Amino acid sequence: MIKYLQSRSTRIIGKCILGIIILSLIFSTMHNYTQQESEKYVAIVNGEKIDLNTVQTMYFLEQEKQKKILGKNFFKIYNNKMFIKKTYDYIISQLINNILLEQYAKKMKLSVNDAQIEKIIFNADLFQTDHQFNKEKYLNYLATIHLTEHEYTDLIKKKINTENLINTISNSNLILNYETNNIIKLLSQKRIIKKSIIKIDSIINKQNIHNIEAQKYFDQNKNEFYIPEKFKISFAQLDLQKFKTSCNEKEIYDEYQKNIQNYLTKEQRRYSIIQTKTKKQALLILSKLSNSPKDFAKIAQKYSVDPISSKNGGDIGWISDDITPNEIKDANLKNKNQISNILKFHNNFLIIKLNDIALSKPKKIDEVYDIIQKKIQYKKSLNLYHNFINKMSKIIKDHPSNIESILKKNNISIKTTNWFNKDSIPANLNSFTLKKIIFQKKLLQINQTPKSYFHFIILPNHQSFLIKLIDFKKKEMESFQNVRKNIIYKLKLMKSIKINQYKAEKIISELKEGKNHLFKKLHLYFTNPETISRYDQNPIASIVFSLPQPKKGKKIYTLYQDQKNNFVIISLEKVYNTTFSSKENNMIIQYIKQNNNKIILNAIQKNLREQSIITYNKIEIDKLLTRH
Repeated sequence: MIKYLQSRSTRIIGKCILGIIILSLIFSTMHNYTQQESEKYVAIVNGEKIDLNTVQTMYFLEQEKQKKILGKNFFKIYNNKMFIKKTYDYIISQLINNILLEQYAKKMKLSVNDAQIEKIIFNADLFQTDHQFNKEKYLNYLATIHLTEHEYTDLIKKKINTENLINTISNSNLILNYETNNIIKLLSQKRIIKKSIIKIDSIINKQNIHNIEAQKYFDQNKNEFYIPEKFKISFAQLDLQKFKTSCNEKEIYDEYQKNIQNYLTKEQRRYSIIQTKTKKQALLILSKLSNSPKDFAKIAQKYSVDPISSKNGGDIGWISDDITPNEIKDANLKNKNQISNILKFHNNFLIIKLNDIALSKPKKIDEVYDIIQKKIQYKKSLNLYHNFINKMSKIIKDHPSNIESILKKNNISIKTTNWFNKDSIPANLNSFTLKKIIFQKKLLQINQTPKSYFHFIILPNHQSFLIKLIDFKKKEMESFQNVRKNIIYKLKLMKSIKINQYKAEKIISELKEGKNHLFKKLHLYFTNPETISRYDQNPIASIVFSLPQPKKGKKIYTLYQDQKNNFVIISLEKVYNTTFSSKENNMIIQYIKQNNNKIILNAIQKNLREQSIITYNKIEIDKLLTRH
């Protein structure tokens, strides 16, 4: 039991995070799931539409996620059509899976308690004013997304039913011993290979490319050879960091006194338990306790099968209500020294005693001093920021020429970028809104000259920008002479790859027939044997393990092209199995069990897709990147 309690906090944190994610999706993208005939859609899943707005919202959320994962490398690929297409395909697939699971949960008639829905709505920050539910805010929100209260609660139910379905799947760890043994056998397999490399460098400089060929390639592929349009921007960035402020002890004390109910300790309860393996043992112990309730600690020490709590006389310490397990809550103990009836706990039985109650009380001001200080400073900074933003909005409108002097008075610097294009935008300006303004040329006049005044852009998360275009260079075609050398090298490389591929395929064909004439003629040789494991990080592991096992006395050959454009012939020499230790076996079994729910979920989704009618509406990439 005590081990269960120790691991409980981790699961509770996980559930809280999951809850936040689900609620954020419900309240931020819920309206995008409503079926409006006027909306453009990208797919229909069993009659339910996925509209373009939903895909765009999820696309930009996914972009932000990739930005965090890839860091600076993100900006090298975010405009790449292949990257955009893969991201788009992934989002469509996830949205389809989500709808299929929602429909599946509905068929299974999963039900949600109305009290649970009410709790979600009442506790949502979106509908709160001074930490209280504001019905007017709630109704206004429903009006903006064009839903009735009944329709809105139905959508929340749908989301929670889907979550419950996924939790049911994830809590299932059923896997057969036969399957486990097969997986262990596959993982323990090793393969011995030899390699022979047909290098590109040896022939690339032997290729002859005439100017006529290079010129023809240039004429046919002009879109590859241009200097992109370039921009130079002046900007001032405004955020809360520029409006840092302080607060005094009186402000902190006043806030503490005024809102003391916000700075309370959590009510805690101290429990002891006796855990038994059978109900009969539990009944005998309960009988003893009815005669001698004060002997709970002695009886727990003597009879409880929980190895940790029994040493402490059954004491499991202080627990706050938010992390108290349901098994203890179900005991419904109200008074000190009250002892529960027998409760079932997994395959065991529990008797629980409530030892003490520590009521909620105000924290000392020293305990919350830093929290209150930060809260006041944040609020004051926010007020300063909003006042300054309002002031700047009026000045932009009435006296735009005064902008620079006002920024200077407030110690806000104006920075100027170097020349940049779509692939090299400075990190400070790399937001969807700013890029749209810059690259859609909203800072240019009709005659393609820069506008003389600053644009004021307010972004989310309390930040805004003043930006002005300093200079602009139009897109230009490269001259043939400037790119001639690059084209010649590229054509030589293409010819060399084609020649080496033909040679490699011919060599493999001969080797399969037991001949090695061409292999020897080209002075090729196989390297020393190399052992490959299925779980190696070696880039060729997947290629090697996709080959069939060689028959006795024969070898299997395959070909792949490495990153340097060399062709590599692989000879699969031998396949054998190693033996894992019992510890390694147990680790693998645990891993299989933990990941089995993913396999089950994938199987369910695959089955649902096969039984569903899914139609797609072709959407151009440009439309995906443009929000309506």
